[in-house]
Amino acid sequence: MGIVRESGSYPSPLAERQGVTLPAEMAAARTAGRRPALKRARRASLALALSRLEREHVALLLAICELEAPAGGADVSADADGNARALRAALLPMLREDLRQTQHALARAARGQYGVCEVCHKAIAGRTLELRPAATRCGVCEGRAGRRAAVRVRD
Repeated sequence: MGIVRESGSYPSPLAERQGVTLPAEMAAARTAGRRPALKRARRASLALALSRLEREHVALLLAICELEAPAGGADVSADADGNARALRAALLPMLREDLRQTQHALARAARGQYGVCEVCHKAIAGRTLELRPAATRCGVCEGRAGRRAAVRVRD
């Protein structure tokens, strides 16, 4: 037959005689040729997520300013004014927390660390950054942090 190659598969005698490229060799060649394309795609994905993060930051600032501004309508009933105050009181802490997270992610971007997990230092998935541009942890580390928080709440 033939000898076992490092990839663990048996070479085909027919392939050796005819000079046919084996699947393992084809996969290695494809991977080597795609690396620059994958890096370009990753950079483009990061740039898109970062621009979304910047827009989200501006939108949060505007929303907070709008909610903190005094109500201007004199013809608003007392009941509607009470509902508006309750809504502001509920929304402001959430918006401020979102703003804090976006500012943290923007600070990491300024240091050149955007898209890298702050815990394990691995790349954050492009899909995660697409859905949550302010993400600073990978899915695994975020899951661990969530489980730790859930345990603290139970105790």
